[in-house]
Amino acid sequence: MRLIIMTELSWYRLDPLDVLLFRDSRPFQPGEGSWAKSLFPPLPITVFQALRSLCDPYTQNLEFLGPFLIDAKNQVWVDTPKDLVCIGNKSNEEADINDRADLSKVKGFARTQPAATDDPAWKDVRHPLPGKLRPIVEPTLRENEQTQGRPAPLMRLDALVLYLQGKLDQLNAKEHFHDLPWSTQVLPHIKMQTTSRTVEEEAGYFTEVANRLHPGWGFVAGISVANREGVVRIGGEGHQAQVHALKKHLFADLERFQGTGQETLAYVLTPGLAPVVADAPVYGLYPHDWQEHLIGVVGDRPLLAGGLSTFTRRNGQLQLGYSAQRAYVRPGTIYRFAQPPSPQPQQLLGGVAPKARTTFEKLHYGQLLWGTA
Repeated sequence: MRLIIMTELSWYRLDPLDVLLFRDSRPFQPGEGSWAKSLFPPLPITVFQALRSLCDPYTQNLEFLGPFLIDAKNQVWVDTPKDLVCIGNKSNEEADINDRADLSKVKGFARTQPAATDDPAWKDVRHPLPGKLRPIVEPTLRENEQTQGRPAPLMRLDALVLYLQGKLDQLNAKEHFHDLPWSTQVLPHIKMQTTSRTVEEEAGYFTEVANRLHPGWGFVAGISVANREGVVRIGGEGHQAQVHALKKHLFADLERFQGTGQETLAYVLTPGLAPVVADAPVYGLYPHDWQEHLIGVVGDRPLLAGGLSTFTRRNGQLQLGYSAQRAYVRPGTIYRFAQPPSPQPQQLLGGVAPKARTTFEKLHYGQLLWGTA
């Protein structure tokens, strides 16, 4: 696994010039009609290709990390850890732990926890697979406290540093968290027949479901090429973004969270791949070879995305076609260990062919940050 030195990357801000649409490269499904949905925010490969297009001559073997969201003040925002919950004073109104918290009632934060092995309420609940994985339960609170729900889905980068250090008492619900800074925009397209005033029978009606970032918001990413600026095409639908170089290394503080062998909590920074069986491209929430070490996992539904690849037909001709979709582990997923695997992994990346694996490693898919539980 690869260590990444954040200060060796050059960091760039990408400001969209219009709406953005990142197709997941799969055919339309029955019942969906001709709706082209967007995978947003984009996967690392999409933004990497956009930044690499500024390289002249064409450059290979580049390192890349991103993309992440950045606001008008150049503050970076990442996915809120999935195990984080808000706490407040106890009242007669019970809040669902999965609902968004009312900020006026939040006075602190806590983590959901793997159930204690001696807790009689969970003694008969066991994971069907071998290992030590336990159910995730609400945190143990003081008598006058109760959970108030979840924080907003984005966390400021400096707040993530506090989280990984275990300093939850220094988190601020209003300053350190933010709602998703984009809106959905539906764009219908109608193609008319050239000989009449009627819609074409095939591909005559087509709808894009695009995303528009709110004013002042953009993407930030690092790549091992310096001094590049300009307008790039981002994604396969022809949309563009303005690229600006950033002088400040915004991610330098994260280098110290790449593991010392002692940490028992891992945070997924970028989309990763977790094969659930050996030697097969079947993916889930955690890899099969971590079963003996894991005691808890908190995640969400996977990101489903495919791609386009060239295939060799029986007659020897090359043909462009859809490759199989992969189920990526979402950023913000949290793994809890009794003891971390040895050697301590730096990336959540398995079940990938050797040639493709090199690309995934250099683009730092599944980058893990290790912290204090």
